[in-house]
Amino acid sequence: MDYQQLLNTVMQTGYILLKNGAEIYRVEESMQRLCQAYGLEKPEVFAISSCIILGFQDEEGQNYSRIKRVLERGTDLDKVEKINALCREVCADPPPPEVFAARLKEIEGGRRYSFPWQVAAFSVISAGFTLLFGGSGLDALLAAFCGAALKPLVRLMENWKANFFFVNVTGSALVAAIALGAMRLGMPVQADKVIIGTLMNLVPGVALTNFMRDLMAGDFIAGMLKLTEALLIATAIALGTGVSFWLLRAPV
Repeated sequence: MDYQQLLNTVMQTGYILLKNGAEIYRVEESMQRLCQAYGLEKPEVFAISSCIILGFQDEEGQNYSRIKRVLERGTDLDKVEKINALCREVCADPPPPEVFAARLKEIEGGRRYSFPWQVAAFSVISAGFTLLFGGSGLDALLAAFCGAALKPLVRLMENWKANFFFVNVTGSALVAAIALGAMRLGMPVQADKVIIGTLMNLVPGVALTNFMRDLMAGDFIAGMLKLTEALLIATAIALGTGVSFWLLRAPV
């Protein structure tokens, strides 16, 4: 068996899970079970939100280890679900490592929603939450416009490799500026409903959920890192919105 390829494939499995929003305990458990399925009795896995460490020993006592940084993170639960299904299939009947690697590459390169669909989703989410928070139909329409403007800005800053903190500051500032500007121009809208409805696109819901699940699973370091990330995002959203309120001198 090519243990080096197995090491790389198992590491890539954990990497895909982690960068697409999986919990830390899911990443570690999936990698451990995969190693055990190939006859490795005591694999060692350690993961936090920005790094994965994997090590194991083959039948002849040769040690294999690898460290991989996770510099980009997002949310793609479809890929998480597909990787989970693949892990169960591999654990039930382990194929050769090269077959496993090919299946993994196929999932990683799978089709994602096109950018226009993502813009449309931002608009629908913004309008829906605005209505949920008590906004009018006109508020929902303005929120849909704000959502459609927010997604291209987020994509542009991500392409520039901007820090997630500044992405959220800039995005929330843009949304607040559009809503407050429309109100200043005389449109009968409730700027607060529009802003909070649109900013739900930026709220770190997955990070907050994973923080609790990681803590309950005993992964305290990973849980606290997720909590810190969520609090920083919330701070960035508040800061960006506050800057627009200050610049436009709108009453809070």
